[in-house]
Amino acid sequence: MPISKSNKFTQLLPRYLHKAPRFVQVFAEQTVFDNPPHNKGSSALIVIYKSGLSRFMMQRIANHTHHSATVFLKETEIKSPSCSIRWFNQHNEIKRCGHGTLAAALYLKKYQGNSPRQFYSLTGEIFKIQSSINNLQLEITAINSEKIAPVHAIEMAIKTPILQSYATTSKHGYTTVLINTEHPLKELDVRVTELTDYPNAVIVLQQNPHNGCFSFRYFAPYYGIAEDQATGSALSVLAPLIKQLNTEYKGALFQASVNGAVINYQLKKQSVRLY
Repeated sequence: MPISKSNKFTQLLPRYLHKAPRFVQVFAEQTVFDNPPHNKGSSALIVIYKSGLSRFMMQRIANHTHHSATVFLKETEIKSPSCSIRWFNQHNEIKRCGHGTLAAALYLKKYQGNSPRQFYSLTGEIFKIQSSINNLQLEITAINSEKIAPVHAIEMAIKTPILQSYATTSKHGYTTVLINTEHPLKELDVRVTELTDYPNAVIVLQQNPHNGCFSFRYFAPYYGIAEDQATGSALSVLAPLIKQLNTEYKGALFQASVNGAVINYQLKKQSVRLY
């Protein structure tokens, strides 16, 4: 994610002050994967806190934001090479979050002049940060998918022909469906309520027949996210899948959400680098 002056941060955003316990040091908003004026990307709320902030209070803070991810960082770790990280949406703690992690790194680069070289989640997953003067890149573990039979809930949700279906696991993973080009993906009417009980995040993928480029949309109502506007973690699944489909290992994916996002990526052996 390029560092630009348009990505301004605000220390202690006023509308969150009444929700901030005394041990929270900073509230800041940071946007990633944006490409003005056409793509707005997605913002995350960055919270830097002293030790002692409970999970209950983290969720309470996240409940009162409009961001798809609220990111929590310990003040004692943000200058260390390795920093723990947690993410919440308005309803749940998130297992992994690419855009929130990159937003945290970008904010810290501006806030204190440098970012940790890696972040680690509660599950022990490592999110590596590659830094230069004008650019930050996030490296996440690649996740392979296997072809599966069409999922009835997804068929009911998108009501458009599915060419192929893939899943990383049957539960608490990712299911990707490749659809035809009959309708532009951004205009596709997705019935999110049909996916409420489906225990995977759903990625709808479409390939442009003219230039071969891929676009996608991301839905996870089971986890409290109707549609995510910019989803870095999806690239950990899409990059190896696209290589399987057309042998490409790098390029740019367009997230065809309302805001729109452009995510550049490069597939390595066991990881995906994105920016």
